[in-house]
Amino acid sequence: MANTKRYWTGLDDLHQTEAFQTLQGQEFPQHETVDEMLGNEELTSSTTGRRDFLKFMGFSLAAATLAACETPVVKSIPYVNKPADVTPGVANHYASTYYNGYDYVNVMVKTREGRPIFVKSNKDTGVGHANVRVNASVMGLYDSARLQGPYLGGAGSTWADLDNEVAKAVVGAGRKVVLTNTVLSPSLQRSIDAFCGAHGAEHVQVDAVSHSALRTAAKQHTGSDSFPAFDFSKAQTVVTVGADFLGTWGDACYYESEWIQTRRPENGEMSRLHAFETVMSLTGTNADVRIMVKPSEQNRVLAALHSAIVGGAAVTGLSDQVSAAVNAAAADLKKAGSAGLVVAGANDVDAQLVAAAINTALTADGTTVKYNGEGLFAGDDVAFAQLVKDMNAGRVSALVMHGSNPAYHAADKEAFRTGLGKVKFSVSTSGMADETAARCTAMAPDHHWLENWMDLRIGGTRIDLAQPTIQPLFDTRAAGESFMAWAGQPMAWYDVIRTTHNAGYTSDAMYSDGQWNSSLHDGFYMTGNDIPATAPALGVDVSASVRRLASSAGGNLELALYQKQAIAAGDQAGNPMLQETPDPVSKVTWDNYVTMARADMETMGLNTYIAQRDKASVVKVTVNGQSVELPAFMQPGQTPGTLGIALGYGRGDGGENIGRAAFATGENGEHLQTADGKPMPIGANVFGFATVKDGVPRYDAFDVSVEATGAEYPLAATQIHNTVMDRDSVVKETTFDSYLSEAGKAKGQASWNKNHTLTVHEDVNGDGVIDASDGKKTSAFDLWKSHPVEGVGHRWGMTIDLTTCTGCSACVTACHIENNVPVVGKDEVRRHRDMHWMRIDRYYASDWSQERGAEEGVGVISSYTKMEDPSANPQTVHMPMMCQHCNHAPCETVCPVAATTHSNEGLNQMTYNRCIGTRYCANNCPYKVRRFNWFNYQGYAKFQHTNPSQDSLTRMVLNPDVTVRARGVIEKCSMCVQRIQDGKLTAKKAGAPIVDGAVQTACAEACPTNAIVFGDLNDTASEVKANSKNNRSYHALEEVGIQPNIFYMTKVRNTESNEA
Repeated sequence: MANTKRYWTGLDDLHQTEAFQTLQGQEFPQHETVDEMLGNEELTSSTTGRRDFLKFMGFSLAAATLAACETPVVKSIPYVNKPADVTPGVANHYASTYYNGYDYVNVMVKTREGRPIFVKSNKDTGVGHANVRVNASVMGLYDSARLQGPYLGGAGSTWADLDNEVAKAVVGAGRKVVLTNTVLSPSLQRSIDAFCGAHGAEHVQVDAVSHSALRTAAKQHTGSDSFPAFDFSKAQTVVTVGADFLGTWGDACYYESEWIQTRRPENGEMSRLHAFETVMSLTGTNADVRIMVKPSEQNRVLAALHSAIVGGAAVTGLSDQVSAAVNAAAADLKKAGSAGLVVAGANDVDAQLVAAAINTALTADGTTVKYNGEGLFAGDDVAFAQLVKDMNAGRVSALVMHGSNPAYHAADKEAFRTGLGKVKFSVSTSGMADETAARCTAMAPDHHWLENWMDLRIGGTRIDLAQPTIQPLFDTRAAGESFMAWAGQPMAWYDVIRTTHNAGYTSDAMYSDGQWNSSLHDGFYMTGNDIPATAPALGVDVSASVRRLASSAGGNLELALYQKQAIAAGDQAGNPMLQETPDPVSKVTWDNYVTMARADMETMGLNTYIAQRDKASVVKVTVNGQSVELPAFMQPGQTPGTLGIALGYGRGDGGENIGRAAFATGENGEHLQTADGKPMPIGANVFGFATVKDGVPRYDAFDVSVEATGAEYPLAATQIHNTVMDRDSVVKETTFDSYLSEAGKAKGQASWNKNHTLTVHEDVNGDGVIDASDGKKTSAFDLWKSHPVEGVGHRWGMTIDLTTCTGCSACVTACHIENNVPVVGKDEVRRHRDMHWMRIDRYYASDWSQERGAEEGVGVISSYTKMEDPSANPQTVHMPMMCQHCNHAPCETVCPVAATTHSNEGLNQMTYNRCIGTRYCANNCPYKVRRFNWFNYQGYAKFQHTNPSQDSLTRMVLNPDVTVRARGVIEKCSMCVQRIQDGKLTAKKAGAPIVDGAVQTACAEACPTNAIVFGDLNDTASEVKANSKNNRSYHALEEVGIQPNIFYMTKVRNTESNEA
């Protein structure tokens, strides 16, 4: 007899009410968080008692537990006809090239099921390295703020209608101008030339952050109109005067990986870096010798260097300390000769001419610097200034703009905006309605670079290629194709590129050209084998330039404008991942601020300490009648009597839709509003503070005033402790001469990397006395049963070289993107709830030590208090920190549900669906690298403007190999276990063992200096194994005895022992 009984969980289940059916289909029925529920206006008048409230809360927790037993049924639909190049679950990689006007790098783009999800350097055949901005640029592809089609007069239009309007606008009298950033594409230049030729237009180039003085000086010095090609890989002594070449100055994507080649102490020699700068920069933190100077003093430093090397009158007006540093730098340059290099950051022709003359005197031309036609930064500031005058005079009838946003970055943006309003017809190819495009007559949005074909030539005979990795998501069109259409020569953009390099190309040969297919595979091709020779110096007399620099008059308070590593010139200000990336020096996220020296802040009575509850003082900075109000930040290494403000902020001051993350948010995640009801930009636009000389902006000012407003402003920093407080088990460092003197000693025996020992009550050393000298290595003590790791299967590990880590943060963004780490916004970062799996701890040196305290009779506690304060001009160490995957992991023993366990391959694993969120593991972790999901970041309204997962379009960037974690669980570095599994499966299918280097974590893959090395510690031939045996390697907090699988390598500086 059939069983007809029916069981039900309640009356709603019995009657199958609509509410019950809805609830049953949800895996997690309680979407409303506790704080959302308590914020319900209907509950403000509730009279529910405390006992009833607790009953309700107890039931809700029980209901959530029961809900885990019911999973919704989702039907998947397979391919009917599978695309030939798409295999579900298998990634495809495409060689391409990234260029945005200043960052230039060959890349490899990873796609899954046709979606680009990761960008990395093309280290096999490429030039340069992918920095934080290049890594995070994939987010821009899926930005919902992108224009989805052409616009005319502020309304959506069609390409046919827009082309007709352009055709009408370019007919008749008046100056017609194409305004672009530096064009490196032969095909794009061809299409612009076709447009100009058809309509009698002119082409003007302008860069967001100008380097025009360097090109002008190069042309005067050698006759070559090119951006100098600096080769840091051949330099034994580098002197930088205000040039942050490891961060954002010049071709930084190329310089970093080249410079680090001379910084490996195992090679037996090591280059030396002298830095003269105003604001502590990424380059300054890596300098062997760093000297603080005002912007006006940078001019005199260059003049003094020239006098010391080339000869001439002594330069006055420098302090004894700075003069001694200049003489020391000059001596090192003379010793290096042709292997010496001087770079100057000032956008000033005199400064660049003098730097070029010094390099020529060193015979460095052709070795560390070449003038061979490199095309970067071809912007002409003088031509742009004249264009703005003509626009305001009504002499420009049509203006077409590509890759340029002068309504934001022009030194006099108001003049440009006013002039733009007087141009009869203007069109921008910007992919967003930015400050310039929003003010144009028409918008003709270009493809995103990941959707576009492009050819690029930075110099020489090499052509780099970019290829689309996805079909255009919207109704956009390649800018080059638009120019050809407006020239009356309509042609598909792909055909334009092919015919540029092969005049006989026809569409029939699209796929049959083997050379082209091979070039696409590699990402480049060579048009010849000749390497252009450097143009010789013309012997130009620079004495007048030296005199002008030597007589530079500064002010009592001077300003230096600089670029941050993540935001740079501001073109990706709407990228939440970049906004949340901590500045490598200050560790502040989501904000712009004024950097000041501690002494100056104390004199003004400003707050020098910021934390969750300690806000920064707001100051008013005035330059040439323009004022901004920003929070003041105490920056160690800041030159007294100076201010520093970053460019790239204050985007969208007119409410332009440039991305939700570009605007400030409140504690509840809402966009803050300006007085006129528009979203409030993050920070302030200070391009207008630049000093303009003969039409050329120099990014500093000598006549500045600052005053306290009395207001306070919260800043969000990921690190508020600045020093290691004399603990040598965290960071170990030494000088190069000290390293050489003990390079042959066994690991743990050198004075700069001694083994940590624990004192025991045994006569260990056999001297017959039991005292403090009797100790055993920490590895002799086991708190838990050891895991079999040596020689058993794989044992995944990592080494991190503190000497070659520059703190660039490329590893941070790469980890973030690869592992779907949530972006939480400023307020959560301020509460120390940031979710970064990898952080880079930045430590400053302190003038105080325990030894000094003992000598001066200061107590231990007072000494530690003093050690918290960094030096006025401190040496700096960058230390990447993530889960150490300890073999004696203290997190594993305290978890009550075994959610964190140890694998048989040495990995500390997280089982998310087992975690109940006690956070015992986070409390017990000595490295503080575990992150707790306080919210459902994918659905909670507080994160609607910051977390990409809340946007159905941006969600496409998520890595399908990594689960998106739920609220209430711990997460942390997994050593990219998904990549390890992929590597093991690939090797298994090939029937071969895993080759060293075949498996790379995202951070190791992204590191431009190879400071992070990943591999199998049980592979005796692996690089990671060799590094772990190096006498520089050690474990952080080794005395705790938890035996991590991550090794650090002692930092080596090329300074004299008495300078360290």
